[in-house]
Amino acid sequence: MYVTDMTKKDTAIPATVPGSAEWWNTSRRTYALSILCMIGILNFLDRQILAILLVPIKQEMQVSDTMMGLLSGLAFSSVYVLAGIPIARMADTGSRRRLLAMCLTAWSLCTVLCGMVGNFLHLVLARIGVATGEAGGTPATQSMLSDLYSPANRGTVIGIWSASQSVGIAAGLFLGGWLNSVVGWRGAFIIVGAPGVLLAIVTILTLREPSRGMSEPVQAIHPGDAPTLPQAIRQAIGDPALRMLIFIAMASSLAGYSILSWGPAFYVRVHKMSTLEVGQYMGVAVAGGFFLANLLSGFLADRFSRGDLSTYMKVAGLGPTLALPAALTFILADDVTISLVALFVANLLMTVWLAPTIAVAMSLSPPRNRGLISALMGFATTLVGMGLGPVIVGAINDVLTPTYGDLAIRYSLSIMSCSLLVCGLLCFAAVRPIRRASERLKLIAEKTAAEAAGAEAAGIPRVSGVTT
Repeated sequence: MYVTDMTKKDTAIPATVPGSAEWWNTSRRTYALSILCMIGILNFLDRQILAILLVPIKQEMQVSDTMMGLLSGLAFSSVYVLAGIPIARMADTGSRRRLLAMCLTAWSLCTVLCGMVGNFLHLVLARIGVATGEAGGTPATQSMLSDLYSPANRGTVIGIWSASQSVGIAAGLFLGGWLNSVVGWRGAFIIVGAPGVLLAIVTILTLREPSRGMSEPVQAIHPGDAPTLPQAIRQAIGDPALRMLIFIAMASSLAGYSILSWGPAFYVRVHKMSTLEVGQYMGVAVAGGFFLANLLSGFLADRFSRGDLSTYMKVAGLGPTLALPAALTFILADDVTISLVALFVANLLMTVWLAPTIAVAMSLSPPRNRGLISALMGFATTLVGMGLGPVIVGAINDVLTPTYGDLAIRYSLSIMSCSLLVCGLLCFAAVRPIRRASERLKLIAEKTAAEAAGAEAAGIPRVSGVTT
């Protein structure tokens, strides 16, 4: 939780100062959101393209499914997690704009290097570089969005940003499949990595840094100093509501990343599709479901919450609970058209948790600790979902392939999909602790507003500041 510091002198920021709350009109907020969405697209484009290229890479490198699972999963996620915490601290203590530009440059150049590797070890090292750069994208972006938009609109805006990532996923699948058929998997990495450097230049030259906490109910002109790392971690994992959100992220990502990582191989092996066909059809099904889910879930959560953050979790819980039957249909259907339609529905429903849950996490977090909270949720989704999910699927494939051949992947994906039900149940279980946390925030805001009104009536200089 965070409170307002009433001890500091009034230092209202003139509307002409770039970055002040008054300076951020609608057009400037929209431009910033657009830049952040484009960065999000490239983040997931460079991350997801590997999935569509797993088969040709495996054929050239002559490695097992387990090794490919390690490449797409644990090798990426472990570094992403380890780099995420210190980079998130940079987002909480320094310039998020510069951090985004540096991270975007790093992961884009490393994506280009993926196409120039000489062996499997070199490819692993290049993907580690991609992971290190991408670790800074989400914490800095979510922190900036939370400062740019008020809690009442936060679900919608985060949903828009999350939907942009769906475009990156679709582009990774479509461009990866098409480029692989035209220039090979090496050329695919080089071509998709290059635009990130140009966008990094645009970011550093045109994007402004919003004031910390400026969109809170009580404007935070003085957000205070960032807590120390031990204090910040205690704030996150010591809060029952935030802790529950981390578990929700773990459960959902286990199924989601398993399907994202091995879905292309599933269609190649079971339905005998080419990588170009997979990129086209699976890209539309996955991205379409993700895109609509993020837009609708964030908007509906904002619309029906009426200031009660627990309502967000009711919206979040419905999707994953209903997604399991659709996911099993996608995996077990013999007809490829039915499978693709079911994949669209499954992705639509399983993604409903994302925008409302992130909006709640950002609203419950102090402005100077949002980067770390975002990183910890990323820790959960990346380590468990991206790290363990693909590896477990690959390992089950290797065990079952001698018996079931190419159909082994059906059983491994079916097993992993069951975590969707766990995610839905956790969302509903989170309603009570988040309602209590939301009520505490309201009391703090009401008390602060009353103190501020009293101070103003008495002629005492006042400023709204947030300390952790």
